[in-house]
Amino acid sequence: MSGKEMKFEKTMPFKNAADFLRVLAQMIEHGNMEELKEFDLAFDDFKKMKLELKREGGQLYLKAKVKAAATGTVCGEEADEDVEADGKPKYKIVKKRLDKCFKAMGEALKKGLIPEKGEVALFIADSELMVEYPGHGDEHYDQYAKLCVQFNVACENGDLAAMQEKHAELKAMKKLCHEQYK
Repeated sequence: MSGKEMKFEKTMPFKNAADFLRVLAQMIEHGNMEELKEFDLAFDDFKKMKLELKREGGQLYLKAKVKAAATGTVCGEEADEDVEADGKPKYKIVKKRLDKCFKAMGEALKKGLIPEKGEVALFIADSELMVEYPGHGDEHYDQYAKLCVQFNVACENGDLAAMQEKHAELKAMKKLCHEQYK
């Protein structure tokens, strides 16, 4: 499920446009989305925002496109999924979610950003689930689980360098395992 896209278009005097941009800057700095409601732009979380300003006479035309973060899903988590007889999701579904989370976390870490908590939580939960499936790299599961714990601790501590290091180690382990089992 992709995020909801909202559009905001408004013509306003220069002063109001400047106020809007100040509020937007404060929101980015302090994470307070509440103040944007005075401009009729309300959302809880956003993934992407595009702003366009055009001069129209003595006023500015402001156009904002906001793509809100998807609600209810993280890293491709789906409500309707195939399950095995024991009630667990099928292995292939778990692996696809793991791959999406791993890539999303890797992209954030590459940019020097801490991954979203929801991504990390789903990655850890799915990693714990994955190692319960026999015949898919059992000999690597203990080391993989230890690396996941270390990665999670680094995330909880907000230690970006440790997260990047553990992510690289997980990536190397993933490559090794996939070379043997794919």
